[in-house]
Amino acid sequence: MTSSNSNRPLRMDDLKKPDLAEGGNPFRDELAEEGKEADVNAPADYRGAYETEANSRGIVLLLSSLVAFFASAMPMTRFFWPIASGLLGLFGWVVSLIIAPVALAYAVADLKAIRMGQLSGDGAWQTHCAFWISLLTILNAAATVVAIIYESFMVV
Repeated sequence: MTSSNSNRPLRMDDLKKPDLAEGGNPFRDELAEEGKEADVNAPADYRGAYETEANSRGIVLLLSSLVAFFASAMPMTRFFWPIASGLLGLFGWVVSLIIAPVALAYAVADLKAIRMGQLSGDGAWQTHCAFWISLLTILNAAATVVAIIYESFMVV
């Protein structure tokens, strides 16, 4: 039972969906012009719709590979700072084995992209250096482990 001053329930006929096809779009900006398509026959320099190549990440790769290289040299602190060498050596070895493979993988991918023309060749020398430093870092970390294991078994 409904009271006399309560509203009746809505019916489907009470709600009318707006027809967007009738009349103009009320949200349309009359001042905006339609965009022009790029001329496909124009030279590549004048198209301007997109960049054909991205910038190189060479400096970031070089810095990260240098950090990994210096971290991989931390186990050498056992010769001139034996008190902290256990912690610093393990820390440096772990940090170098986290950063160096990632830097190596990105350097390989960037060198491939530079050869294919997807990246600009501006930072190619930095990417080459990062590749070789990362590879040297991984070899240095592996040689450090071999040297420590060899030294620990050769205790007299």
